Amino acid sequence: MKRRKLLSKAAAMMTAVLLVFGVSGQMVSAAEESAEQIGYITVQPRGVYLQSGFSKISKPGDGKITAGGNTTAQKVVSEVSIDVFVERKVNGSWKHYTSWTATKNNAIAVTSYKTLTVPKGYYYRVRSVHYANSDVSSSATGGYYI
Repeated sequence: MKRRKLLSKAAAMMTAVLLVFGVSGQMVSAAEESAEQIGYITVQPRGVYLQSGFSKISKPGDGKITAGGNTTAQKVVSEVSIDVFVERKVNGSWKHYTSWTATKNNAIAVTSYKTLTVPKGYYYRVRSVHYANSDVSSSATGGYYI
């Protein structure tokens, strides 16, 4: 009798796990349609200057995106900058859409965002290259359908 209860509890737990994974799969889809996506530096920088950085894309209105990011140094550096690349998915490949650079001298951080009107019916993403003196790293968001 005790073994049967354990088996039914195990079956109930497996059902719960499957339900949770099913719901989380739906949550991933919902996250793709969330208000914004943020991509952080994925590899720890190996230098003494660069601390962190991220890329960000959001949808402020119909046919518009806000794209940009931030670079933060560990201390005040002679030059901290971010190169922001907006890309559009065309025929399964990411293609350059637009880009810009923001730089600050004798600073600890730089942030840059632009709101762009873009053609609808495409996925867009933001990639950024982060610099603090001689340290370099990159980050990227996932695709965001407009």
